[in-house]
Amino acid sequence: MKVDRRTLFGAICFGVAGAGVASAQQQNSQTPATPPQSSPSERVAERALQNRYRLEYDGRRFTGPAWDLLVREGTAAHAFLLGEEHGIAENPKFAAQLVRALRPAGYDKVCVEVSPPMAEELDRAARDGIEGVRAMFADVTRNVAFFGMREEAEWIADARAAIPGREQAVWALDYEVFADRRLIARLKAKRKPAAAARALDALEAASNAAWAQHTETRNPQFIFSFSGDPELVRAVRSAWPRADEEARLILETIEETLEINRLFATGRNHESNQRRNDFNKRNLLRYWQAHDAPKVFYKFGASHMVRGLSHTMSFDIGTLVPELLALVGGKSFHLMVLPGAGSSIAQFDPTALTYRPQPIGGQYQQGLAPITAAAFDDAMTLVDMRPIRPLITNNRARQLDDDLVRVVHGFDAVLVMTGSTASANLMT
Repeated sequence: MKVDRRTLFGAICFGVAGAGVASAQQQNSQTPATPPQSSPSERVAERALQNRYRLEYDGRRFTGPAWDLLVREGTAAHAFLLGEEHGIAENPKFAAQLVRALRPAGYDKVCVEVSPPMAEELDRAARDGIEGVRAMFADVTRNVAFFGMREEAEWIADARAAIPGREQAVWALDYEVFADRRLIARLKAKRKPAAAARALDALEAASNAAWAQHTETRNPQFIFSFSGDPELVRAVRSAWPRADEEARLILETIEETLEINRLFATGRNHESNQRRNDFNKRNLLRYWQAHDAPKVFYKFGASHMVRGLSHTMSFDIGTLVPELLALVGGKSFHLMVLPGAGSSIAQFDPTALTYRPQPIGGQYQQGLAPITAAAFDDAMTLVDMRPIRPLITNNRARQLDDDLVRVVHGFDAVLVMTGSTASANLMT
């Protein structure tokens, strides 16, 4: 008789265990009930409590076990990636102190969420401190995202002061939402073929007309970066084949901005995010190839800084940076910064081009309750993600919120800024 392996193993198992079935059934009523097992989410919450550290803030300086851990990890790393919920007043103050603390470890660049051409202007302005940044923003055509918040302007000025020297210390990777008029003016100052000058005049006219409509109507759809036609930029590029490197980068920045936002405006959000992320990565590679593996402090929205699949379901610079560093034997440290419960954040109002305090909307906090619940009531709280990762593998990950899984594996630590407040406007 032929017996298959499944039948054979079943017989063996029954033969070993079968004799004890009856007695086990007899004793079953006397066996104490097994206590209910905790859920995966409860186990994560318990591990978070076991790996939390206090960050003290007296209004001027950050101290405590969390601070010591971050300085130690940042010193050992070759890149520090701070991924934030935008608009927290205390966060740029924290970032400024951290840049100064990491400077002796060789950090000589900070990288921010504006465009590369405008990073050059932000770097020059920040050399003159907060008043230099304020003077930059006095010209509305030179305004850039986020640094219209006072605390953000202070941090970039402080970071620039911590990295002295003539070489540009402020890098940026992103598209350009507000400063198209300034970038066009820089192009107009260059020598170019007559056909390129005419094409550039048409681009300038469209930009000015759009901004005039925004001023009149306060309708965000007339912000040029969301309403402009990328064909106008391509006409300039076509008529200017021998443009210098700076002009080519400016034209690419304007064209990519218009293309990215056109995709967004037509409901093709994933394609828009992917194209933006690709542009970020292309700009990072430009810097990387021109420098010898510098130590960089990055400060972007959290979705850009996460290692692995981002909150927009694409791979961003948070994935590229550690891969680049792996090529030279380096490593990165990724920190997520969130506002505390009951806090407010500054939110941009595109109708008035200003920031207004709003209750936290939870852009990055959905599903993170097992982590954020570990926050102290009377201090800011750092939770180390690394000891939590063994709890979130394989089938266990499927039982947990996707954002929780992404954050635990994509960031090395999460900082909950209990008692945080909304950033103020720079120009008041």
